[in-house]
Amino acid sequence: MRRRAVVQGAARQSLNGGAERGPAGVSVALDGSSLDGKGPLFGQIKRAVAGQILRGRWQAGERLPNEEQLSSLYGVSRQTVHKAIALLAREGFLVRRRRAGTFVASVRHDRFALPIEDIGDVITRNGGVYEFRILDRKTLRNGEGLRWPDVPDGTPLLSLDCLHLGDGAPIQYERRLVNLDAVPEVVDEPFDSVAPSRWLVDQVPWSSAEHTVKAVNATADLAALLGVEPGTACLSIRRQTVHLNRCITLVHFLSVGDRFSLSGSSITDSATELNL
Repeated sequence: MRRRAVVQGAARQSLNGGAERGPAGVSVALDGSSLDGKGPLFGQIKRAVAGQILRGRWQAGERLPNEEQLSSLYGVSRQTVHKAIALLAREGFLVRRRRAGTFVASVRHDRFALPIEDIGDVITRNGGVYEFRILDRKTLRNGEGLRWPDVPDGTPLLSLDCLHLGDGAPIQYERRLVNLDAVPEVVDEPFDSVAPSRWLVDQVPWSSAEHTVKAVNATADLAALLGVEPGTACLSIRRQTVHLNRCITLVHFLSVGDRFSLSGSSITDSATELNL
């Protein structure tokens, strides 16, 4: 059964920890390179090769076997290997040089991932007492008074303004739109004891999120809400969450600069897949 013949022949000895000569004399470190049997074959190849790189078994500048050699090594079609290698090149793991071959990249440009985390959890974790206040709540239709660019005009929306406090001091102002076509049940949520951000994290699945972060100065109106002087440095975060190509929520957060910090991590899609 060729599709399930993961690593045969020359690869067998190296599964015990060695590096050896692969197809046509190419040096390949195959320890841990077996396919995991999960999902499409190109994804399995992608994870196997990425695992070799992330674990340091294939070093920066090292040349990989060519696609024909890898297809023989893993027992899959050359087209399957080509798709996996193309995805790894797109993530920055590999560099493809015409006529020279494919090499492990010396510098990988990872994506910076910001967590979607409820601010109430952040304040509580830091030892503070969290509370929130709903300042305004209304329903409207997209394009009537405001426009959510990625949602069709006329879509029913829930608009929420919320203030988040830690130990009684304003920390963050939130202005949020929720797509009622995607989350109709939110209309019945009173938000008496659960903040909108917390409710959405707990109740609504999402598959991707886009962030825009910038430094701004507080306007007079927002400064009054946040209890700071006009012009105070603040952090502005715009976040849109999507599930299966349908927009869920669009939110703008404005946080007082010296009362809030933001952190994330560089991560690749393959690292996520491998839980590394």
